[in-house]
Amino acid sequence: MPRPRSGRDGGSAGVAEHRVAENRRVITLSRTPPRIRAIALACVVALGFAAVPSAATAQTGASIAATRAEIDATASQWFAAQRQVAALDFKIRMLTQTLAPTERRVASLQRSADARAVRLYESNTQGLSSVVGGNVMASDPLEVGRRAALIGQANQDDRVVIDELEAAIADLSARRTELQAVRATQAENLRYLTARRETLDAQLASLSREAARAAGQSRAAASVHSSAPAPTAAPTSADPAPLSKTIEIATLPVAATTPAHPAVSPHHDEPFLVCTRARESGENYGAVSASGMYYGAYQFLPTTWNVTAAHAGRLDLVGVLPSTAAPYDQDELAWALYVWQGNSPWGGRC
Repeated sequence: MPRPRSGRDGGSAGVAEHRVAENRRVITLSRTPPRIRAIALACVVALGFAAVPSAATAQTGASIAATRAEIDATASQWFAAQRQVAALDFKIRMLTQTLAPTERRVASLQRSADARAVRLYESNTQGLSSVVGGNVMASDPLEVGRRAALIGQANQDDRVVIDELEAAIADLSARRTELQAVRATQAENLRYLTARRETLDAQLASLSREAARAAGQSRAAASVHSSAPAPTAAPTSADPAPLSKTIEIATLPVAATTPAHPAVSPHHDEPFLVCTRARESGENYGAVSASGMYYGAYQFLPTTWNVTAAHAGRLDLVGVLPSTAAPYDQDELAWALYVWQGNSPWGGRC
C-alpha cells in the first residue's frame, strides 16, 4: 500500500506548483511584444514628467492664494486709513475756513477800537488845552465828555466781542492742532501700509510669473508626450501579429486658453463708471495725470490697480500699467474696486 504523504511532502508540492506558476508568468512577460513594453514605458515616463510640474504648480497656487489673502487684508486696512486721513483733512479744512473769517473780524474790531481810542485822546487834549489857555472852547465841555463816554463804551463793547472771538479762535486752533497731530500719526500708518502693499504686490507678481512658467512647462511636456510617436521595435519572427486594438496614452490636461474678452465690459454703462470716467479722464483710457501718478480712464494708482487685480482674481493684470490695459479690463477693475470699497477711492464723488 502506498504510504500517505506527510505535511512536509504536501508543502514541497505546493512550492513546486508556485514556482511553475511564476515561471509561466516570466515566460508570458518575456513573450510580451516589445512594442507593448515600449508603450507601457512611455506611459510611465509621461506620468513621471507630469507629476513634477503638477506638484510645483499646486505649491505655487497655494502661495498665490495666501499672498492674495494677505494683500486683501492689508489693502482693506490701507483703504480704511485713507478714508480716515481724508476725514481728518476735511475737518481741518473746515476749521481753517471757520478760523479765517473770525480772525479777520477780530483784526477789524481791533483796528476800529484803536481808531476810537485815538479820537478820544484827541478830543480830551483839545478840551484841556482850551481850558488852560483861557480861550473860548471850540466845543462844549459837556459834548466833549459825552463823546468821550460814547467812544469809551464802544471800545469796551468791542473789547468784549474781541475777547469772545479770540477765545473762540484759541479753541478752534487747539482743535485743529490736535487733529493735525492725529492726522500725522494716521499718515505714518498709511505710509507703512503703502510700503507693505508694494512689497506684497512685488511678491504676487513674482508668484504669478512663476505660476505662468510652471503652467507653460506643464503644457509643453504634455504636448511633447502626446505628439511623440510611440517607440517601435524591429519586428522579429518571435513577435506575434500586431494587436488590432489601439492603446491610448494618457496625457496631462492642457489649460484652456483664456477666451478673448468681448469688446465692451458689461459694466461699461454703469452710472458710477460713466460719471467717474468723465470726471477723472474725460473718457480717455490712455490718460496719465500731470504728476505721473495716476493712469487710465479711472486714474488708478499702480498699487491700487495691483491689489484690485489680485482681489478680483485677475493675476494677469498685476504689474500692468493701467493706462496700457484694454478698456474692457479697466472697466472691470474699476467696477471690482467700486463693489469692494465703494466710491471712497475716488474721494467719495459720483
